[in-house]
Amino acid sequence: MGKEKGLIEIRIAGLNEGVYTYTFTFHASDFVNPDLSEPELCNEIRASVVLNKTDNDITADIETTTVAELSCDICLAPLKRTLTGQYRVFFVFGDPVSDIDEHEENYRVLDRNTVSVDLTEDVRETLLLSKPMKTVCIDNPECSMYLDSTDRAPDNESDAKSPWKESLAKLKNKYH
Repeated sequence: MGKEKGLIEIRIAGLNEGVYTYTFTFHASDFVNPDLSEPELCNEIRASVVLNKTDNDITADIETTTVAELSCDICLAPLKRTLTGQYRVFFVFGDPVSDIDEHEENYRVLDRNTVSVDLTEDVRETLLLSKPMKTVCIDNPECSMYLDSTDRAPDNESDAKSPWKESLAKLKNKYH
């Protein structure tokens, strides 16, 4: 089975030293991967790649952005959230048997005659890692009480002085 052309493939042959910016627009269905075939990633996905090429290496800064259609884990209300992920990959020109640890995922060794780099898998993983582990809506007070206290301010003074917060403060003072 032959290798198919990557979705996010950048030609590096003939690039001079400098900074290059690339923008790719695609859909999750363009990836041949069941993890991205979920209905929550049905909107357009945008990937920006900034390559910084020097004589000895290439640094690729990847940023993915999309609007995901999620549902609240508590009340199942539909939500739209902007997902943004960032990742950096270092490509070093050298011999395949290099000092770089083979388990280091951010570093890759390239032959000097390499024509292009395929960032499809890196973009896919960045997109998957940008998905939240837990999704809670902020419009519903029943759900928003599970949010971190830094995420929202109390609506009024009575909310700030609720009985359960006072009893929690007493317990905290008792054991400190």
